[in-house]
Amino acid sequence: MSPVKPIALLLAVTLIATACSSDSTDAPASEEVGVSAVEESAETATSAETSETTETSETTVPAQSDGEPDDEAEVSSEAVGSTELDQITYGPLSTEPDCASVGRSAIGVQTGTIESGGSEYSYQWTVPSTYVGEPIPVVLDFHGLGSNGAQQAAFSGWSAKAEKEGFLSVQPTGLTVTDGVPSWELPQFDSPLRDDVAMVVDLIAHISANICIDPARIYATGMANGGFFTSELVCDLSERIAAAASVAGTTHHESCEPTRAVPYLAFHGTDDTTVPFAGGETELGLDGSDGPGFFAQAMPDEFAEFASDFGCTDPTDAAVTPAITLTSWTGCEDGAELGFYTIAGAGHTWPGSEVSAAAPSLGVTNTDIDATDVTWTFFSRQSLNPEATE
Repeated sequence: MSPVKPIALLLAVTLIATACSSDSTDAPASEEVGVSAVEESAETATSAETSETTETSETTVPAQSDGEPDDEAEVSSEAVGSTELDQITYGPLSTEPDCASVGRSAIGVQTGTIESGGSEYSYQWTVPSTYVGEPIPVVLDFHGLGSNGAQQAAFSGWSAKAEKEGFLSVQPTGLTVTDGVPSWELPQFDSPLRDDVAMVVDLIAHISANICIDPARIYATGMANGGFFTSELVCDLSERIAAAASVAGTTHHESCEPTRAVPYLAFHGTDDTTVPFAGGETELGLDGSDGPGFFAQAMPDEFAEFASDFGCTDPTDAAVTPAITLTSWTGCEDGAELGFYTIAGAGHTWPGSEVSAAAPSLGVTNTDIDATDVTWTFFSRQSLNPEATE
């Protein structure tokens, strides 16, 4: 079976930030219906194709390990967090790299697990062949509902980009809910039994214990549920995330109170029927009344709320291509760059992705731009140490 079709099956249902708890029985009835309609296909695809998707990711990366570190490069788990959730603080980290005590890590695509808040999360990361123990940037790449880290690496192309540009690409996999669907927690579906933002803090600590990274250049991006979660990191980890980009999902909850203006991009297709561009009924029949009004959100309006938070001035529109309009803001605090790409006619897709383009069930994939290339160029200008990018 081609690895593309299972990814399409999985990511076509990347629409619900489900009431995220593996023990929860309180999910709204409409969510349960939406998930169960695709559950069998999603579970079959996940079990049958995870290894194939990993191979797809690995073949795009010239320098590969066998996926496991050797004896001398064993990944340390000593710094893995299992912090009590109510003790988590999200203040700023030191932005000066300190790699004297960092362990050695093998080059290439590797997998591992961390424990956070009493739950185990798996991840995949790609260490570029150019890594020699000096500080490198980190891109945290979050999958959509029902997908996983390996599939997201293939879908977004961030693993291959990491090898080409010399940074660390990390794709964690979210916890499963009652139906066995991996997801990321959002404020609209908050659960006391998990804290995915705390997991990101623990994941960064784990990465820092094993790979020499630049703590001033940690970035977040994601697709759909992963894009929504990226929005949440802008809200809650504004002093640790140097910049962010969301694809096919942006949300600004009323609880969002970033303490720093975070440079931020978003991409969304006007014909997305999974996460409607202007809000409203989804392809599974969910509307603005489902999931605490979740699908009533208009994506441009949600993004504009971040611009308001950051004190930005009036937006301006510019045509990137006949089908793509970039809305950008000026005058933002700390000179933060904000931009929203409206992609006419595009569906629930990742712009420029070959995997996305080969999955017509997700809608049209615009190839005028590559969201990964555009985002990396954007990330390359951003740092918590401004002088580092001047």
